[in-house]
Amino acid sequence: MFILVMWLPQILNDGDTLWQISTGAWILDHHAIPTTDPFSFTAGDRHWFPHEWLAETVLAGAFRIGGMQAVMVLAAGSAGLTAAILLRRLRQFLPDLYAVTFMVVALALAAPSMLARPHLLAWPCLAIWCSGLVGARARRTAPSLLLLPVMVLWVNLHGSFMLGLVLPGFFMVEALLDPGARRVRVLIGWAGFTLTAWVAALLNPEFLAGVLFPIHLVGMSSLAWIGEWQPVDFSHFQPLEIVILGALALGFTGKLTLPPIRSLMFLGLTYGALTHARNGQLLGIVGALILAEPVGASLARGCAGRLGTAWRWPLGGAAMAGIAAMMLRFATPLSPAVTGASFAASIGAVPPSLSAQPVLNDYGLGGQLIFNGVRPFIDSRADLYGDAFLGRYRRLVSLDVPLLKQTIAEFGITWTIFPSGHPVVAIMDDMPGWKRLVDEGGIVIHVREDRRG
Repeated sequence: MFILVMWLPQILNDGDTLWQISTGAWILDHHAIPTTDPFSFTAGDRHWFPHEWLAETVLAGAFRIGGMQAVMVLAAGSAGLTAAILLRRLRQFLPDLYAVTFMVVALALAAPSMLARPHLLAWPCLAIWCSGLVGARARRTAPSLLLLPVMVLWVNLHGSFMLGLVLPGFFMVEALLDPGARRVRVLIGWAGFTLTAWVAALLNPEFLAGVLFPIHLVGMSSLAWIGEWQPVDFSHFQPLEIVILGALALGFTGKLTLPPIRSLMFLGLTYGALTHARNGQLLGIVGALILAEPVGASLARGCAGRLGTAWRWPLGGAAMAGIAAMMLRFATPLSPAVTGASFAASIGAVPPSLSAQPVLNDYGLGGQLIFNGVRPFIDSRADLYGDAFLGRYRRLVSLDVPLLKQTIAEFGITWTIFPSGHPVVAIMDDMPGWKRLVDEGGIVIHVREDRRG
Protein backbone atom coordinates (compact mmCIF):
# COMPACT_ATOMS: atom_id res chain seq x y z
CA MET A 1 0.00 0.00 0.00
CA PHE A 2 2.88 2.30 0.79
CA ILE A 3 4.44 1.74 -2.62
CA LEU A 4 1.12 2.05 -4.47
CA VAL A 5 0.07 5.37 -2.94
CA MET A 6 3.55 6.82 -3.33
CA TRP A 7 3.16 6.52 -7.10
CA LEU A 8 -0.36 7.92 -7.38
CA PRO A 9 -0.08 11.56 -8.48
CA GLN A 10 -3.82 11.85 -7.84
CA ILE A 11 -3.13 12.26 -4.11
CA LEU A 12 -1.90 15.78 -4.95
CA ASN A 13 -5.04 16.67 -6.91
CA ASP A 14 -6.45 19.01 -4.29
CA GLY A 15 -5.71 22.68 -3.87
CA ASP A 16 -6.34 22.36 -0.14
CA THR A 17 -2.99 20.61 0.19
CA LEU A 18 -1.24 23.81 -0.86
CA TRP A 19 -2.87 26.19 1.62
CA GLN A 20 -2.37 23.60 4.34
CA ILE A 21 1.34 23.46 3.53
CA SER A 22 1.34 27.27 3.63
CA THR A 23 -0.32 27.22 7.04
CA GLY A 24 2.27 24.79 8.34
CA ALA A 25 5.04 26.94 6.91
CA TRP A 26 3.60 29.98 8.72
CA ILE A 27 3.64 28.00 11.98
CA LEU A 28 7.23 26.89 11.44
CA ASP A 29 8.35 30.41 10.55
CA HIS A 30 6.60 32.15 13.45
CA HIS A 31 6.92 29.35 16.04
CA ALA A 32 3.26 29.95 16.87
CA ILE A 33 -0.23 29.01 15.74
CA PRO A 34 -2.15 31.83 14.02
CA THR A 35 -5.20 33.21 15.79
CA THR A 36 -6.35 35.40 12.89
CA ASP A 37 -6.29 34.59 9.21
CA PRO A 38 -2.93 35.57 7.64
CA PHE A 39 -3.90 34.76 4.04
CA SER A 40 -7.25 36.06 2.76
CA PHE A 41 -7.83 39.77 2.04
CA THR A 42 -11.58 39.43 2.71
CA ALA A 43 -11.29 37.67 6.07
CA GLY A 44 -7.88 38.72 7.30
CA ASP A 45 -9.17 40.38 10.45
CA ARG A 46 -11.35 37.46 11.58
CA HIS A 47 -10.51 34.99 14.30
CA TRP A 48 -9.23 31.77 12.80
CA PHE A 49 -7.67 28.75 14.40
CA PRO A 50 -6.20 26.04 12.14
CA HIS A 51 -7.66 23.04 13.94
CA GLU A 52 -5.47 20.72 11.81
CA TRP A 53 -2.36 22.66 12.79
CA LEU A 54 -0.23 19.62 13.64
CA ALA A 55 -0.92 17.84 10.36
CA GLU A 56 -0.29 21.07 8.46
CA THR A 57 3.03 21.53 10.23
CA VAL A 58 4.07 17.99 9.35
CA LEU A 59 3.05 18.54 5.70
CA ALA A 60 5.07 21.76 5.58
CA GLY A 61 8.06 20.05 7.17
CA ALA A 62 7.95 17.27 4.58
CA PHE A 63 7.67 19.80 1.77
CA ARG A 64 10.70 21.70 3.02
CA ILE A 65 12.72 18.51 3.24
CA GLY A 66 11.91 17.04 -0.16
CA GLY A 67 9.26 19.00 -2.04
CA MET A 68 6.08 17.36 -3.24
CA GLN A 69 7.85 14.01 -3.48
CA ALA A 70 8.31 14.05 0.29
CA VAL A 71 4.66 15.00 0.74
CA MET A 72 3.70 11.96 -1.35
CA VAL A 73 5.98 9.70 0.69
CA LEU A 74 4.44 11.04 3.90
CA ALA A 75 0.90 10.39 2.64
CA ALA A 76 1.89 6.94 1.40
CA GLY A 77 3.43 6.08 4.77
CA SER A 78 0.19 7.02 6.51
CA ALA A 79 -1.87 4.91 4.11
CA GLY A 80 0.51 1.95 4.44
CA LEU A 81 0.51 2.14 8.23
CA THR A 82 -3.29 2.24 8.25
CA ALA A 83 -3.43 -0.86 6.05
CA ALA A 84 -1.04 -2.68 8.39
CA ILE A 85 -3.06 -1.79 11.50
CA LEU A 86 -6.29 -2.87 9.81
CA LEU A 87 -4.90 -6.18 8.60
CA ARG A 88 -3.38 -7.02 11.97
CA ARG A 89 -6.72 -6.62 13.76
CA LEU A 90 -8.79 -8.22 11.00
CA ARG A 91 -6.64 -11.36 11.07
CA GLN A 92 -7.53 -11.76 14.73
CA PHE A 93 -11.09 -12.59 13.70
CA LEU A 94 -10.98 -13.65 10.04
CA PRO A 95 -9.13 -16.13 7.83
CA ASP A 96 -6.37 -14.50 5.82
CA LEU A 97 -8.29 -14.34 2.54
CA TYR A 98 -11.28 -12.70 4.22
CA ALA A 99 -9.05 -10.36 6.19
CA VAL A 100 -7.28 -9.16 3.05
CA THR A 101 -10.62 -8.80 1.26
CA PHE A 102 -11.99 -6.69 4.11
CA MET A 103 -8.89 -4.53 4.02
CA VAL A 104 -9.08 -4.03 0.24
CA VAL A 105 -12.78 -3.09 0.39
CA ALA A 106 -12.12 -0.72 3.30
CA LEU A 107 -9.35 1.07 1.43
CA ALA A 108 -11.42 1.13 -1.77
CA LEU A 109 -14.13 3.00 0.13
CA ALA A 110 -11.47 5.36 1.45
CA ALA A 111 -9.79 5.79 -1.95
CA PRO A 112 -11.72 8.94 -3.04
CA SER A 113 -10.37 10.64 0.09
CA MET A 114 -6.82 9.41 -0.49
CA LEU A 115 -5.36 12.89 -0.79
CA ALA A 116 -2.28 14.44 0.81
CA ARG A 117 -4.31 16.28 3.41
CA PRO A 118 -4.66 16.13 7.22
CA HIS A 119 -7.42 13.52 7.23
CA LEU A 120 -5.05 11.03 5.58
CA LEU A 121 -2.41 11.67 8.24
CA ALA A 122 -5.09 10.98 10.86
CA TRP A 123 -6.01 7.57 9.40
CA PRO A 124 -3.54 5.64 11.60
CA CYS A 125 -5.08 7.29 14.69
CA LEU A 126 -8.54 6.29 13.49
CA ALA A 127 -7.40 2.71 12.86
CA ILE A 128 -5.48 2.36 16.15
CA TRP A 129 -8.31 3.84 18.21
CA CYS A 130 -11.09 1.75 16.68
CA SER A 131 -8.89 -1.34 16.69
CA GLY A 132 -8.35 -0.81 20.42
CA LEU A 133 -12.10 -0.50 21.05
CA VAL A 134 -12.88 -3.62 19.02
CA GLY A 135 -10.10 -5.55 20.74
CA ALA A 136 -11.39 -4.52 24.17
CA ARG A 137 -14.87 -5.78 23.30
CA ALA A 138 -13.43 -9.08 22.08
CA ARG A 139 -11.62 -9.50 25.42
CA ARG A 140 -14.76 -8.38 27.29
CA THR A 141 -12.78 -5.64 29.03
CA ALA A 142 -12.72 -1.85 28.99
CA PRO A 143 -10.26 -0.20 26.57
CA SER A 144 -6.74 0.43 27.76
CA LEU A 145 -5.88 3.92 28.91
CA LEU A 146 -2.77 3.58 26.74
CA LEU A 147 -5.06 4.60 23.87
CA LEU A 148 -5.43 8.13 25.28
CA PRO A 149 -2.20 9.53 23.74
CA VAL A 150 -3.68 8.57 20.38
CA MET A 151 -6.62 10.88 21.08
CA VAL A 152 -4.28 13.72 22.08
CA LEU A 153 -2.48 13.33 18.75
CA TRP A 154 -5.69 12.85 16.76
CA VAL A 155 -7.48 15.97 18.06
CA ASN A 156 -4.61 18.10 16.77
CA LEU A 157 -4.47 16.37 13.40
CA HIS A 158 -8.05 16.32 12.10
CA GLY A 159 -11.67 16.78 13.11
CA SER A 160 -12.51 13.09 12.61
CA PHE A 161 -11.47 12.64 16.25
CA MET A 162 -15.11 13.35 17.15
CA LEU A 163 -16.06 9.90 15.87
CA GLY A 164 -13.49 8.46 18.26
CA LEU A 165 -15.20 10.21 21.16
CA VAL A 166 -18.64 8.94 20.18
CA LEU A 167 -17.87 5.27 19.44
CA PRO A 168 -16.98 4.19 23.02
CA GLY A 169 -20.55 5.00 24.06
CA PHE A 170 -21.94 2.49 21.55
CA PHE A 171 -19.49 -0.20 22.62
CA MET A 172 -20.38 0.48 26.27
CA VAL A 173 -24.08 -0.12 25.55
CA GLU A 174 -23.17 -3.32 23.69
CA ALA A 175 -21.09 -4.47 26.66
CA LEU A 176 -23.94 -3.71 29.07
CA LEU A 177 -26.31 -5.82 26.95
CA ASP A 178 -24.02 -8.86 27.10
CA PRO A 179 -25.73 -11.77 28.88
CA GLY A 180 -24.12 -12.27 32.25
CA ALA A 181 -22.21 -9.00 32.07
CA ARG A 182 -21.12 -7.47 35.37
CA ARG A 183 -22.88 -4.25 34.56
CA VAL A 184 -21.46 -2.10 37.33
CA ARG A 185 -17.94 -3.08 36.38
CA VAL A 186 -18.68 -2.57 32.68
CA LEU A 187 -20.22 0.84 33.32
CA ILE A 188 -17.30 2.01 35.45
CA GLY A 189 -14.71 0.75 32.96
CA TRP A 190 -16.25 2.06 29.73
CA ALA A 191 -17.72 5.26 31.18
CA GLY A 192 -14.38 6.04 32.82
CA PHE A 193 -12.54 5.50 29.54
CA THR A 194 -15.05 7.65 27.64
CA LEU A 195 -14.76 10.48 30.15
CA THR A 196 -10.97 10.42 30.12
CA ALA A 197 -11.02 10.38 26.30
CA TRP A 198 -13.03 13.60 26.32
CA VAL A 199 -10.61 15.10 28.80
CA ALA A 200 -7.67 14.04 26.61
CA ALA A 201 -9.33 15.73 23.63
CA LEU A 202 -9.20 19.03 25.52
CA LEU A 203 -5.42 18.99 25.09
CA ASN A 204 -5.48 21.18 22.03
CA PRO A 205 -4.63 24.89 21.70
CA GLU A 206 -8.31 25.94 21.73
CA PHE A 207 -9.36 23.67 24.62
CA LEU A 208 -13.17 23.21 24.60
CA ALA A 209 -13.65 25.21 21.39
CA GLY A 210 -11.26 22.83 19.64
CA VAL A 211 -13.30 19.83 20.75
CA LEU A 212 -16.58 21.41 19.64
CA PHE A 213 -15.22 22.57 16.28
CA PRO A 214 -16.42 19.53 14.26
CA ILE A 215 -19.96 20.09 15.55
CA HIS A 216 -19.83 23.72 14.48
CA LEU A 217 -18.49 22.80 11.04
CA VAL A 218 -21.05 20.08 10.32
CA GLY A 219 -23.81 22.50 11.31
CA MET A 220 -22.93 24.94 8.49
CA SER A 221 -25.65 25.04 5.84
CA SER A 222 -23.27 26.09 3.07
CA LEU A 223 -21.39 22.76 3.16
CA ALA A 224 -24.02 21.27 0.84
CA TRP A 225 -22.49 23.35 -1.97
CA ILE A 226 -18.95 22.01 -1.44
CA GLY A 227 -18.06 18.91 -3.46
CA GLU A 228 -16.69 16.64 -0.74
CA TRP A 229 -19.66 17.45 1.51
CA GLN A 230 -22.22 16.50 -1.14
CA PRO A 231 -23.99 13.10 -1.29
CA VAL A 232 -22.38 10.23 -3.17
CA ASP A 233 -22.91 10.43 -6.93
CA PHE A 234 -24.15 7.04 -8.13
CA SER A 235 -24.26 8.10 -11.80
CA HIS A 236 -20.95 6.24 -12.08
CA PHE A 237 -19.56 3.26 -10.20
CA GLN A 238 -18.84 3.72 -6.52
CA PRO A 239 -17.22 1.14 -4.17
CA LEU A 240 -20.04 1.97 -1.75
CA GLU A 241 -22.41 0.11 -4.08
CA ILE A 242 -20.55 -3.15 -3.49
CA VAL A 243 -20.69 -2.72 0.27
CA ILE A 244 -24.41 -1.93 0.37
CA LEU A 245 -25.43 -4.68 -2.07
CA GLY A 246 -23.12 -7.19 -0.41
CA ALA A 247 -24.50 -6.41 3.03
CA LEU A 248 -28.08 -6.73 1.73
CA ALA A 249 -27.29 -10.05 0.06
CA LEU A 250 -25.72 -11.51 3.20
CA GLY A 251 -28.59 -10.26 5.31
CA PHE A 252 -31.34 -11.59 3.03
CA THR A 253 -29.72 -15.02 2.74
CA GLY A 254 -29.37 -15.25 6.51
CA LYS A 255 -25.65 -16.03 6.28
CA LEU A 256 -24.75 -13.08 8.44
CA THR A 257 -26.42 -11.67 11.53
CA LEU A 258 -25.08 -8.71 13.44
CA PRO A 259 -25.61 -7.80 17.08
CA PRO A 260 -28.06 -4.88 17.35
CA ILE A 261 -25.47 -2.28 18.36
CA ARG A 262 -23.05 -3.32 15.61
CA SER A 263 -25.92 -3.07 13.12
CA LEU A 264 -26.75 0.40 14.42
CA MET A 265 -23.13 1.53 14.12
CA PHE A 266 -22.79 0.11 10.60
CA LEU A 267 -26.06 1.73 9.49
CA GLY A 268 -24.96 5.04 10.99
CA LEU A 269 -21.65 4.92 9.14
CA THR A 270 -23.45 3.97 5.91
CA TYR A 271 -25.86 6.88 6.31
CA GLY A 272 -22.92 9.21 6.87
CA ALA A 273 -21.21 7.92 3.71
CA LEU A 274 -24.39 8.39 1.67
CA THR A 275 -24.96 11.89 3.02
CA HIS A 276 -21.41 13.20 2.57
CA ALA A 277 -19.05 11.54 0.09
CA ARG A 278 -16.06 12.32 2.32
CA ASN A 279 -17.41 9.94 5.00
CA GLY A 280 -16.74 6.89 2.83
CA GLN A 281 -13.32 6.68 4.47
CA LEU A 282 -14.94 6.32 7.91
CA LEU A 283 -17.30 3.60 6.70
CA GLY A 284 -14.40 1.73 5.13
CA ILE A 285 -11.91 1.81 7.99
CA VAL A 286 -14.27 1.72 10.97
CA GLY A 287 -16.88 -0.48 9.29
CA ALA A 288 -14.34 -3.20 8.53
CA LEU A 289 -13.22 -3.28 12.15
CA ILE A 290 -16.68 -3.38 13.75
CA LEU A 291 -17.87 -6.12 11.35
CA ALA A 292 -14.81 -8.36 11.62
CA GLU A 293 -15.73 -10.17 14.87
CA PRO A 294 -19.38 -10.98 14.03
CA VAL A 295 -18.43 -12.01 10.48
CA GLY A 296 -15.66 -14.21 11.86
CA ALA A 297 -18.12 -15.81 14.28
CA SER A 298 -20.52 -16.53 11.40
CA LEU A 299 -17.72 -18.11 9.39
CA ALA A 300 -16.68 -20.24 12.36
CA ARG A 301 -20.22 -21.59 12.60
CA GLY A 302 -20.28 -22.42 8.92
CA CYS A 303 -16.87 -24.00 8.45
CA ALA A 304 -14.33 -25.94 10.41
CA GLY A 305 -10.74 -24.99 10.93
CA ARG A 306 -8.76 -22.38 12.74
CA LEU A 307 -9.44 -18.82 11.60
CA GLY A 308 -6.01 -17.39 12.32
CA THR A 309 -3.40 -19.11 10.15
CA ALA A 310 0.35 -18.84 10.51
CA TRP A 311 0.71 -16.57 7.49
CA ARG A 312 3.71 -14.28 7.39
CA TRP A 313 4.82 -11.60 4.95
CA PRO A 314 8.53 -11.58 4.05
CA LEU A 315 9.27 -8.37 5.95
CA GLY A 316 12.88 -8.09 4.81
CA GLY A 317 11.94 -8.18 1.15
CA ALA A 318 9.01 -5.82 1.72
CA ALA A 319 11.24 -3.31 3.51
CA MET A 320 13.83 -3.39 0.71
CA ALA A 321 11.10 -2.91 -1.92
CA GLY A 322 9.68 0.03 0.03
CA ILE A 323 13.07 1.71 0.41
CA ALA A 324 13.88 1.21 -3.28
CA ALA A 325 10.50 2.63 -4.32
CA MET A 326 10.97 5.63 -2.03
CA MET A 327 14.43 6.39 -3.43
CA LEU A 328 13.05 6.12 -6.95
CA ARG A 329 10.20 8.45 -6.01
CA PHE A 330 12.62 11.15 -4.91
CA ALA A 331 14.69 10.67 -8.05
CA THR A 332 11.72 10.90 -10.43
CA PRO A 333 10.48 14.42 -11.26
CA LEU A 334 6.77 15.12 -10.91
CA SER A 335 4.63 16.74 -13.57
CA PRO A 336 4.41 20.55 -13.25
CA ALA A 337 0.62 20.19 -13.26
CA VAL A 338 0.85 18.01 -10.14
CA THR A 339 3.34 20.14 -8.22
CA GLY A 340 1.54 23.40 -8.94
CA ALA A 341 4.40 24.71 -11.09
CA SER A 342 2.08 25.16 -14.09
CA PHE A 343 -0.28 27.31 -12.05
CA ALA A 344 2.67 29.27 -10.65
CA ALA A 345 3.85 29.96 -14.21
CA SER A 346 0.43 31.34 -15.12
CA ILE A 347 0.41 33.53 -12.02
CA GLY A 348 3.91 34.65 -12.94
CA ALA A 349 2.40 36.46 -15.91
CA VAL A 350 0.58 38.76 -13.48
CA PRO A 351 2.75 41.79 -12.58
CA PRO A 352 3.62 41.88 -8.83
CA SER A 353 1.97 45.27 -8.50
CA LEU A 354 -1.27 43.72 -9.78
CA SER A 355 -1.10 40.42 -7.87
CA ALA A 356 -0.95 42.42 -4.62
CA GLN A 357 -4.28 44.04 -5.43
CA PRO A 358 -7.74 42.52 -4.66
CA VAL A 359 -8.62 39.49 -6.77
CA LEU A 360 -11.88 37.64 -7.34
CA ASN A 361 -11.05 33.97 -7.67
CA ASP A 362 -12.64 30.59 -8.13
CA TYR A 363 -13.30 28.74 -4.86
CA GLY A 364 -11.08 25.83 -5.87
CA LEU A 365 -8.13 28.05 -6.80
CA GLY A 366 -7.85 29.76 -3.41
CA GLY A 367 -5.34 27.28 -2.04
CA GLN A 368 -3.05 27.63 -5.05
CA LEU A 369 -3.17 31.42 -4.76
CA ILE A 370 -2.20 31.27 -1.09
CA PHE A 371 0.66 28.91 -1.92
CA ASN A 372 1.93 31.45 -4.47
CA GLY A 373 1.75 34.37 -2.07
CA VAL A 374 -1.50 35.89 -3.36
CA ARG A 375 -4.23 36.86 -0.91
CA PRO A 376 -7.43 35.31 -2.32
CA PHE A 377 -11.01 36.52 -2.19
CA ILE A 378 -12.05 33.07 -0.98
CA ASP A 379 -10.60 29.61 -0.41
CA SER A 380 -11.87 26.32 0.98
CA ARG A 381 -11.75 27.25 4.68
CA ALA A 382 -15.53 27.29 5.04
CA ASP A 383 -15.33 27.74 8.82
CA LEU A 384 -13.41 31.00 8.33
CA TYR A 385 -15.78 32.62 5.84
CA GLY A 386 -19.08 31.47 7.32
CA ASP A 387 -22.47 30.69 5.78
CA ALA A 388 -23.39 34.27 4.84
CA PHE A 389 -20.20 34.96 2.87
CA LEU A 390 -20.22 31.53 1.20
CA GLY A 391 -23.87 31.96 0.25
CA ARG A 392 -23.14 35.34 -1.32
CA TYR A 393 -20.17 33.92 -3.21
CA ARG A 394 -22.25 31.05 -4.55
CA ARG A 395 -24.82 33.51 -5.91
CA LEU A 396 -22.30 35.80 -7.56
CA VAL A 397 -20.63 32.91 -9.44
CA SER A 398 -24.01 31.48 -10.46
CA LEU A 399 -24.74 34.09 -13.13
CA ASP A 400 -26.00 36.75 -10.72
CA VAL A 401 -24.46 39.56 -12.77
CA PRO A 402 -25.71 42.48 -10.63
CA LEU A 403 -24.24 40.89 -7.50
CA LEU A 404 -21.01 40.19 -9.36
CA LYS A 405 -20.71 43.84 -10.38
CA GLN A 406 -21.61 44.97 -6.86
CA THR A 407 -18.90 42.71 -5.39
CA ILE A 408 -16.28 43.99 -7.82
CA ALA A 409 -17.08 47.55 -6.82
CA GLU A 410 -17.40 46.88 -3.08
CA PHE A 411 -14.09 45.05 -2.73
CA GLY A 412 -12.17 47.04 -5.35
CA ILE A 413 -11.47 43.96 -7.48
CA THR A 414 -8.80 44.67 -10.11
CA TRP A 415 -8.32 41.18 -11.52
CA THR A 416 -10.10 37.81 -11.62
CA ILE A 417 -8.97 34.24 -12.06
CA PHE A 418 -11.26 31.31 -12.93
CA PRO A 419 -11.06 27.99 -14.78
CA SER A 420 -11.53 28.45 -18.51
CA GLY A 421 -14.96 26.79 -18.55
CA HIS A 422 -16.40 28.73 -15.62
CA PRO A 423 -19.53 30.86 -16.33
CA VAL A 424 -17.87 33.94 -14.81
CA VAL A 425 -15.27 33.89 -17.61
CA ALA A 426 -17.93 34.59 -20.25
CA ILE A 427 -19.43 37.36 -18.11
CA MET A 428 -16.04 39.02 -17.66
CA ASP A 429 -15.42 38.78 -21.42
CA ASP A 430 -18.53 40.90 -22.00
CA MET A 431 -18.00 43.29 -19.10
CA PRO A 432 -16.90 46.77 -20.23
CA GLY A 433 -13.49 47.90 -18.98
CA TRP A 434 -12.09 44.37 -18.60
CA LYS A 435 -9.78 42.30 -20.79
CA ARG A 436 -8.06 38.93 -20.74
CA LEU A 437 -4.48 38.94 -19.52
CA VAL A 438 -3.83 35.16 -19.36
CA ASP A 439 -5.54 32.23 -21.06
CA GLU A 440 -3.41 29.14 -20.58
CA GLY A 441 -3.16 26.02 -18.47
CA GLY A 442 -6.94 25.83 -18.15
CA ILE A 443 -7.30 29.18 -16.37
CA VAL A 444 -8.31 32.64 -17.53
CA ILE A 445 -7.21 35.87 -15.86
CA HIS A 446 -9.07 39.11 -16.53
CA VAL A 447 -7.78 42.56 -15.52
CA ARG A 448 -9.31 46.01 -15.33
CA GLU A 449 -8.13 48.19 -18.16
CA ASP A 450 -8.08 51.25 -15.91
CA ARG A 451 -6.15 49.55 -13.10
CA ARG A 452 -3.23 51.11 -11.33
CA GLY A 453 0.13 49.38 -11.58
